[in-house]
Amino acid sequence: MCKYLIAHDLGTSGDKATLFCEDGMLIHSVTKAYPIYYGEKGAVEQNPEEWWQVVCETTQELLTKVDPHSVAAVSFSGQMMGCTCMDREGRLLRNSIIWADTRSVAQEKIIEERYGREKFFHTTGFRLNPSYSITKLMWVKEHEPEIYRNTYKTLCCKDYIVYRLTGVFVTDHTDASLTLAYDINKRGWAYDVMEAAGVDPEKFPAIEKSTAVVGEVTREASAQCGLPMGTPVVLGSGDGGAGRVGAGVVKPGRSYSSLGTSAWVSVCTEQPVFDAKERVVSVVNADPEYVTVSGTMQACGASINWMRENLCQEEIAMARETGISKYEYINANAAKSPVGANGLLFLPYLYGERAPHWNAHARGCFIGLTMKHTANDMKRAVMEGVALNMGLIFQAIRESDIAIAGTPKVIGGCIKSPIVKQALADIYNIDLALTNLPDEATSMGAAILAGCGVGLYPHQDMCERFSKVVEVVHPIPENVKKYREMLPVFQEAYEALCGVFEKLA
Repeated sequence: MCKYLIAHDLGTSGDKATLFCEDGMLIHSVTKAYPIYYGEKGAVEQNPEEWWQVVCETTQELLTKVDPHSVAAVSFSGQMMGCTCMDREGRLLRNSIIWADTRSVAQEKIIEERYGREKFFHTTGFRLNPSYSITKLMWVKEHEPEIYRNTYKTLCCKDYIVYRLTGVFVTDHTDASLTLAYDINKRGWAYDVMEAAGVDPEKFPAIEKSTAVVGEVTREASAQCGLPMGTPVVLGSGDGGAGRVGAGVVKPGRSYSSLGTSAWVSVCTEQPVFDAKERVVSVVNADPEYVTVSGTMQACGASINWMRENLCQEEIAMARETGISKYEYINANAAKSPVGANGLLFLPYLYGERAPHWNAHARGCFIGLTMKHTANDMKRAVMEGVALNMGLIFQAIRESDIAIAGTPKVIGGCIKSPIVKQALADIYNIDLALTNLPDEATSMGAAILAGCGVGLYPHQDMCERFSKVVEVVHPIPENVKKYREMLPVFQEAYEALCGVFEKLA
């Protein structure tokens, strides 16, 4: 009888729960949404109880497809960089401050003054930024001191679900490294950074490997989610780490791009790489023996979703009438605009930006609008703006003299757009490989970690066995030339508006 693995990919907008057979076959997948709560001054939060309710609902649906007792393990990938404050009894003290929250700019400056920006970069592998967990915990300490005092542990998204299943407070190296309270050289908590930040080291959980079986489903959790009591719970990793496993980026030189709500370019290396301009960063892999040099943009799919909701009412209406995907209509209309969108640029900085600019005050904008431009030009400009920013990140990695082996893979929902995937190949000016599971790579990575944890798999390099390349996108020479001209203008447009962004903020 086949053994099954359940993977929960806890994203920004919802949980994608996936059921795999041990041979890698995708059995069933279900996605359920949970809300995001936006506030003033860059506040972005979610209620972890709503994460848990959705995990229970999706798990119950998956278990209708198989005998629940045939599930060998459950594991996770999850949105990273959060701050979920819990007391000693495991009670939530407030909503989770998620990765997109940028209100802790003042706390970032405190660490810079006390610790030093360059020293921080060489300790953590990251540059200072208010998107990460440590400045969020500092913000809680300053603005909500009673909650800070009562916080026993602060967890990331997947770690909260692991706690609900097992009662264990724990995190893995991938999520720990993106708290920015982690020493990438020593592969452990950076206590001197915590001291500079003025936060209590005891409020951070123990770190285990992503493949660790950290506990079993408790009686209480079983009653709520449907998994049999005693089912092994494998810790899993942050979504970036799981995506790398699912894309096969587990050995030096392998590379991929992931285009979801946020997006990143990553190349696996043996040691951290410290970019002189601090545009790209180093993060620990699910196998902590390796690290990945990476650059993440904040609003990839988020920009396209904004465009869909605000510029595409016609396409949405047609989709309702015909039953055809709204994205087919959106892509078809955007394709009516030529490469370069008739000279229209879109800066996709709707959440501020991480790589390559690291500017929480950056804002999204159209540049170059004239009376000749149409809504279709604007749609294409949004798609190209996302690809152009990814191009700046890829360029920064290339300038770090990191060897890239083979054909890089591309995963994530945005890659289904013909315009986005072709623009990315043209801007990178390399072949890009698409797999048969573009939406499931992160889930597959979490499932592989689960299988490794319970001994079904010998190593993390299993994706070559479980997925296959179904398309290679080749750069088009005339497009390469056009985008090569556009990319420095795109960069210059951002630089010219930095003072304006600061004043608007």
